[in-house]
Amino acid sequence: MHIGHAAVPGSGVRAAESLENERAHASRRRRLCLFAAAQGLVGIAPRRALAAPAARVACIDWASAETLAWLGHMPLAVPELATYRRWLPEPVLPAATVDLGARSEPNLELLAALRPDLIYISNWQSGMQSLFGRIAPTVTAAVIDARRAPYRRIRELLLQVGKSVGRDDLARRRLSEFDASIEGMRAALAARPRRPLYVAVLSESGAQAYVYGKGSWVDALLARLGLRNAWIAKTSLYGNSLVGISELAADPQAAILYLDQGPRTQRAEARLRGSTLWRGLPAVAGGRAAAIAPFYALGGIPSALRCARIVSRVMSGPVGARA
Repeated sequence: MHIGHAAVPGSGVRAAESLENERAHASRRRRLCLFAAAQGLVGIAPRRALAAPAARVACIDWASAETLAWLGHMPLAVPELATYRRWLPEPVLPAATVDLGARSEPNLELLAALRPDLIYISNWQSGMQSLFGRIAPTVTAAVIDARRAPYRRIRELLLQVGKSVGRDDLARRRLSEFDASIEGMRAALAARPRRPLYVAVLSESGAQAYVYGKGSWVDALLARLGLRNAWIAKTSLYGNSLVGISELAADPQAAILYLDQGPRTQRAEARLRGSTLWRGLPAVAGGRAAAIAPFYALGGIPSALRCARIVSRVMSGPVGARA
C-alpha cells in the first residue's frame, strides 16, 4: 500500500483511497498485533521517553524521515525505500539506509533488531503506537489530517524533529531560511499578474483527477506564494478532492498543473489525447496545462520547498502569465 498522493501518499491517489478505508486499517493493525505477538513484543513494557538526543532514529513516517535528513541527521531506517527515493529525492538518503518494507506493515522484527533510540510514525498509524513503543520511544507526526492545519503542522514537525536529535538551533535556522525562500518566490511572482491554478494528480483512466484544496499544505503554500488556488470545493481528510475532468473547467482563467508520476501519468495522457472533453478544457485549449515534477504532498518542509520551487518556476512562465 502507498500512502501519499498519487500512487501512494507519495503523491498519493491510491494512498488517499486506501487510507480512507477504516476496515483496511483495522485489518492491518490486527496483523501487526499478531506479528508482534509472534516476535515477543507483546507484554514488553513501552520504552521510556528519551533522556538525551536520539542518535539512531527510525522513521516509519516519510515526512519525519525527510525532515530529519534535511537537518543532516540521516534516518536509520525507512519503509518502501525505493518509492521514497522517487517521491522525496532530496535530501538523498545514504545507501546504508535500511528498508523496513511496507508502510502499512513494516518489518517489526527487523526494526527491533536495529535497536533505534527513537521511532517516528504517521498519525494514521497511531493505533499501532503501543507496538512501536515496545521497541523504542515513539513519536507521532500529525501531518496527514486536513482538519489540523497541515502547513502549521509541518513547521512544528521541523522544530520537533530538531529537538529530538539535539539540533534545535539548526531547525530554527532552516525554518527561517524556508520562510525567506518562500517570500523571495512570492516577490518574484508578484512582478506581474498570475493566473489562478489547479494542482492535480491525473487518474490513469484520464476520466478523473485528485485536486489539492483547502486542508492541504499545498493550498496554504500557494497562498503564501501569492497564487490563488482555483479549487475551492470541499476536500477530503487529505486535503484533496476526486473530481471528474470536466470540473477543471470551473475557473476558465486557471492553469492546470498536474504531477508527472511517470508511467501512470503517461497512460493518463495517452487516454486524454483522444478526449474531446480534455482538449476542450479552457486551460488545455489555451496552452495552460502542464505536467510538473512530482512532489510528496504529505511530506514535511523539504517537500513543501520542492513544491514551491516547482510551482513558482512554471507559474513564472507563459503557463501562469495573465494577459
